Amino acid sequence: MSLSTIDSREWGKLFPLDISTESDSALFIHRLFTVTLSALTAKRHIFSNDHFSFKKLGSLFLPLFTRPNSPSEQKRFNSTVFSWVYKHILIFKFILFIL
Repeated sequence: MSLSTIDSREWGKLFPLDISTESDSALFIHRLFTVTLSALTAKRHIFSNDHFSFKKLGSLFLPLFTRPNSPSEQKRFNSTVFSWVYKHILIFKFILFIL
């Protein structure tokens, strides 16, 4: 799939269209990381489907983490996601240490 087949309005819903400042660049990287982490965890069924909503980008349907409705849901979600990420970073560091 080439970028020319993706409508700029659809792209603009996920990513900034004009990246001219450092904060625009940081926002782009943040959203790219979110899309990547969401897609990987959804594809590997690490979290249940109620953690995701699906957004259309061209002919793709991207799973994105849903935003929790309440502060307690947000805290539970953050705890789940960050503990999973932290655990896998530790595993990766351990593998690098052995090699």
